[in-house]
Amino acid sequence: MRRIAIIDHSTHTLYVEDIDEYELINKYGDDEQKYIDENYTFEGEYSWDWITDAQYFTDFDKTPIEINFEDIGDI
Repeated sequence: MRRIAIIDHSTHTLYVEDIDEYELINKYGDDEQKYIDENYTFEGEYSWDWITDAQYFTDFDKTPIEINFEDIGDI
């Protein structure tokens, strides 16, 4: 499994997805850009990268809150 974060700059939206590594290698030739092109449609500019960790900061408390994707995935 690889976790990818994509930012759609026109809508200011963050997408986080866990991608099956077997599918990525066998269907997309281990090419992340091909995967994104086939599975997402954006109206303008976007950027992406693999992530291993994420933290959220509120405006009232600058102590980082760990985003646990494994817990979210179990919902």
